[in-house]
Amino acid sequence: MGCIVAYSRVRVVDAASGAATVGSRTALSGAVSDVILAVTERQIAPGETASFPFTARTAYGIPSIHEFTVISDNPDFDPDWVRLGQSAGDSYRPRYILEISPGDISRCQYGAYPLRLSWRAAGTYRQAAGRCTLIIRPRVRAVAEPAVKIWPAGQACLLLENYGRTDMDVSISIRHRGSDWSRQWDLDLPAQDGPFSFSALFDPPPGKRSGEFELTVSAAGVPLVRRTIRARRSLIPGRLISDMQVSA
Repeated sequence: MGCIVAYSRVRVVDAASGAATVGSRTALSGAVSDVILAVTERQIAPGETASFPFTARTAYGIPSIHEFTVISDNPDFDPDWVRLGQSAGDSYRPRYILEISPGDISRCQYGAYPLRLSWRAAGTYRQAAGRCTLIIRPRVRAVAEPAVKIWPAGQACLLLENYGRTDMDVSISIRHRGSDWSRQWDLDLPAQDGPFSFSALFDPPPGKRSGEFELTVSAAGVPLVRRTIRARRSLIPGRLISDMQVSA
């Protein structure tokens, strides 16, 4: 982790004289134990909301939360994106939801945001923390499954749609698993109403016209599509048998 550069502090429960109120219950402050996040990664586009449900638990089961702090070491993180509220729970493990809602953002703000969510109990300087990751992806999508063939010549075809407001840089690459062979194309994807057609020819690696090939599409440095193509030559001349599977 790098230097912490941005944070948001949200007071959910006011504490006074060593006591905190959660719902209709009042409890003395307790030692901080941990923050338990139900999910640790969300991927959204600008205008959408990432929700991270979590529970906050003290060492002695006493819900004495003073304030929450959300920190990121990504300098493009905006604290105004943060919303935090309480949901149904119990006095021993109150439940909350951390919501991140990026609005209009610039091109440099796409990418991953490691987040540190922490809280401090009233009357103590000890903190508990949980970590999660927000990924903001561009408003670019593949309209249909990519079409790739490697025999008798290599060709990759894509239909992409940029439904954002600005042009977007896109990188398309294909590589052969088990060797150093790879090809990459970079293009500017304009913001427009309909799909953008891309087609490119390539020479498969010599002697490697069968096997596994991996196709990757990224926009603004964020991976959008990854496909593994297992291809082999058919006994029937001119035909190619291929299986396309989504790679994790």
